[in-house]
Amino acid sequence: FELDNRREQVAGVSLDEEMVNLIRFQYAYQASAKMIGVIDEMLQTLIGLGK
Repeated sequence: FELDNRREQVAGVSLDEEMVNLIRFQYAYQASAKMIGVIDEMLQTLIGLGK
C-alpha cells in the first residue's frame, strides 16, 4: 500500500482519479451515441414523411 502511494507521488497520477475520469468519459460517450441514434431516427422519419 505504501509502495502504491509512493509510486503515485512520483508519477503524479492517481489511479483512482483516472478510473473516475474514464467512467465519466464512458458515460459521456454513451450519451452522445444515444443522442446521435435519436437524431438519426428523427431524420429518417422526416425523410419518410416527405416522400
